[in-house]
Amino acid sequence: MAGFTGSCLCKAVTYKSNADPLMIANCHCENCRRATGSVFGTILFVPEDQLQFDGEVTHFSHKADSGNTMTKQFCIKCGAQLFGTNSGRPNVAGIRAGTVDDLNIIKPTMNVFTDSMVPSTQLDQDLPSSPKMPP
Repeated sequence: MAGFTGSCLCKAVTYKSNADPLMIANCHCENCRRATGSVFGTILFVPEDQLQFDGEVTHFSHKADSGNTMTKQFCIKCGAQLFGTNSGRPNVAGIRAGTVDDLNIIKPTMNVFTDSMVPSTQLDQDLPSSPKMPP
């Protein structure tokens, strides 16, 4: 694949990852549900130093259930969440799958935080699942 690109809803923020995803997770934690407004969030994890973006973003930081500090980055114009970092995983950025240009690259490799998933959500049984985020 050799990297990928994406943008926010209004296209004021664009980005390029020069690296392929380290993993792609369907995250069922409460934070992802509330941040995305959906029953889970799909996140592409990349080395933070391989992510370049143009445009202005704002930040929101909060403490996750794990005790780690999560920082989410949003477009200042349309409010779309694009990226996030987690103090428990230094040097890794999470990119929201809905912002990726080529949707064909979104092939989740695992489900995480299944212990807090919405009960009616059906999991892909071909993917490994973890009740929390694996180390």
